[in-house]
Amino acid sequence: MFRIHCFEHSHQFARRGSRRRQRAMTLTEVIVVAVLAVLVSAALMSFALYFAKLSKSTFSQLKFSRYTKKAIEEIAKRVRYAKRLEVQDSGTRLLCTDENDVTCAIYFSDDDDNPSTLVNNRLYYDPNTDDDGVDAIMIGCYISSVPSKPVFDYLDRTSAVEINFRVGDPRDDPGASFQRETGPGPQGVTVQTAVGPRNSYLD
Repeated sequence: MFRIHCFEHSHQFARRGSRRRQRAMTLTEVIVVAVLAVLVSAALMSFALYFAKLSKSTFSQLKFSRYTKKAIEEIAKRVRYAKRLEVQDSGTRLLCTDENDVTCAIYFSDDDDNPSTLVNNRLYYDPNTDDDGVDAIMIGCYISSVPSKPVFDYLDRTSAVEINFRVGDPRDDPGASFQRETGPGPQGVTVQTAVGPRNSYLD
């Protein structure tokens, strides 16, 4: 009887120990799963933030490319059909006189004299400089100058009009305010081109 009792007691103790070991393994598994879940969540959040920044930069670059195309087309249209051209205001203003002797102006304006506030750095087109009742039309924004280059340069009727400007971030400065608007890295398009007038022989 005593031996049987000891055997049964030992068997019950073994089963209790086995249950304890099973509970300890389950707790370990829960901890491992929790740690993995935290790591996966952190990785997903980091990827989401990176993708958001990348999307912002890509969207800004596409936007600036579209603005650049519009500005070049508008300027080239006026220059090609001008019979007389004149550059004023240290290369920031271009006068184009057509065959009907109507003079239009294309000019750069920085409303607050601060190159880093891109949204108000603009190119305007004034259809008729002699008519104060006609409002100027914005043909480009986020404009900045190219270092050591005037926006417009023109020698005489035998030469083309040189056009130099940048649409987008004026420089690569990660701490600048405009980087928060356009995304990390320098976003923009630099324009350095020349357009020849077709009607200069009429003058």
